[in-house]
Amino acid sequence: MTRLILDNMKPPESSAWPQPVTVDQHYSPQFYAELWGTSVSTVVRWFQDLEGVLKLSKPSKNGKRTRIELRIPFSVAMRVYRERTRAALE
Repeated sequence: MTRLILDNMKPPESSAWPQPVTVDQHYSPQFYAELWGTSVSTVVRWFQDLEGVLKLSKPSKNGKRTRIELRIPFSVAMRVYRERTRAALE
């Protein structure tokens, strides 16, 4: 995880400043598909509707459908992977 300190904001009078902000590393569905030995479409299905997953879209051109790319936080990916592998073992 990466820590980011926000220097350009004014601190509240009552709290210690600066407070570190934890930023989770985000990866593509292809990364997780290769890591787990599944298809990219499977990873996309697992994560497309989950909270915390970034959905990056590019404007559509000439009436073509909009392409949406996912970026999945590492912590969300590990939680889902544990849930899915635990269910397979039961």
